[in-house]
Amino acid sequence: MVVVAFPGVEDIRLGHAIRRVREARGLSLARLALECRLDADRLDQAEHGRARLNSAELHAVINALHAPLGLLFQTPPDLSALRKL
Repeated sequence: MVVVAFPGVEDIRLGHAIRRVREARGLSLARLALECRLDADRLDQAEHGRARLNSAELHAVINALHAPLGLLFQTPPDLSALRKL
């Protein structure tokens, strides 16, 4: 038996937070995908709550955004917590 995990409410919130932080950082979707070594379509699906990132993908996104993990789980994310690069 194969169990497929569909995105839920938390995945949608996480995706929206990733997009908000990405935009606050001034990164395009394509640039973030490149830095994360993810397919841009996959990242776009995650940002819109249509795909669930696995732990390795989420780790890559967090590192590329230079954002603390907890920031992405705030609703809405406190963008003032982002450190300047």
